[in-house]
Amino acid sequence: MTARNHLPIVVVGAGSGGVVVASRLAEDPAISVLLLESESALGGSSLRNYMVGMTGMRDDYEWERDFGCAGWTWGSANKTFSAMPDILHDVQPHEAGQVDLALIDAAVGVGIPKIERIAHDTQSVRGAGFCSLTMRNGLRHSVLETYFAPLRTHKNLAVRTNAVVESVVMDSSRAVGVRLVGGEYVEARGVVVSAGALATPVLLRRSGIDRPGIGVGLQDHPSIAITLALRQPQRSSIRIGANIRLSSQRGSADIHLLSLNETNDSAMFGAVLAGVMQVHSRGEVKYDGSTGTGIASFNQLSDERDKAAMRDAVRFAYKLACSQSVTNIAGSLLSDAKGTSAKWINEATDDEIDAWALRQVGAYSHAASSCVMGRSDNDLAVVNERAEVIGYQNLWLCDASVLPRLPRANTHVPVVMVANRVSDMLRETFGELR
Repeated sequence: MTARNHLPIVVVGAGSGGVVVASRLAEDPAISVLLLESESALGGSSLRNYMVGMTGMRDDYEWERDFGCAGWTWGSANKTFSAMPDILHDVQPHEAGQVDLALIDAAVGVGIPKIERIAHDTQSVRGAGFCSLTMRNGLRHSVLETYFAPLRTHKNLAVRTNAVVESVVMDSSRAVGVRLVGGEYVEARGVVVSAGALATPVLLRRSGIDRPGIGVGLQDHPSIAITLALRQPQRSSIRIGANIRLSSQRGSADIHLLSLNETNDSAMFGAVLAGVMQVHSRGEVKYDGSTGTGIASFNQLSDERDKAAMRDAVRFAYKLACSQSVTNIAGSLLSDAKGTSAKWINEATDDEIDAWALRQVGAYSHAASSCVMGRSDNDLAVVNERAEVIGYQNLWLCDASVLPRLPRANTHVPVVMVANRVSDMLRETFGELR
């Protein structure tokens, strides 16, 4: 074993991707791992999100066919999904909030089939069902409990919090360590950047990594809420418990309607969220070299296909919100924070809905695809099929930034799948170097 092989693999970022990679690498006692996190909390979005877990559709993972990522097919993704610990809890009717129950009743009432465990259904283009949440015994179950906790006492896994990485240190085209804010240099056998779709491209640029695709292609799922002024207060431990999957006139399984049981502390408002899941609009994380920071521009609904899908989503959300099931629990429907009635949607033109949507659109916090995986001869690809930064050695990326496109799913579970696959590849690579 060479001297460098005694050095740790440094994983930058302890979100869903970074915690999985660090933990899976540390399962091999011959691999030393150092996990660096800029804040005090490990776990990233899995500590803060609404816990909705889902797989998406089969076509979402045909990356070999669509992007030239050898070995990345639905078959290989499904094999990994199936091998992952199943920590998804299926919401039961007695646990659901009043908005959850009303939305599913409304959907079934207009002929949408009810699907058990809709989160695991990868084929049905229409369906209504209760969500599956990353919970166990009534409590949030993050990647920390699933992957990190079993290895907490392993001597080959070290963690440093409040460790802000300034840059990856390069020796020509080879990553040899990281430099922290304040100047400390940490030497490494290799570096895995898992800082997230917004921070990863900035860190690469700040490190002098030169790939034209860095920061390009940023996506998020656009969403718009129709607010429900509830007749009775809603107190539920589950914020989102129901999902309606639909197809727009142009797409397939490209719309999700989600219940939101509580929108604020008053407990008197809920919502129906209309989301476009098959996203075509692309943005960018723009790097400012003078400050070493980045600005994210998602350009949501900039693609006409996304606008058309959102119009369909909004109109169907309004239709369900006007059903007897929902009006039984909601005295009025609102289309903005000012309290404007949503009745105008019923007779609105396409242009009117488009204008409103551009003002009201929000993000799911599913930022992805800013350093995409692809063929090495594709200038816009940043990593190859083994998650190695193209043109560089000992430098890998593993977070939502590498997804070639957003899946029709909340991103947590897909990112954990990718992290498991990349971990297997890395363990194979480091095993060969012993």
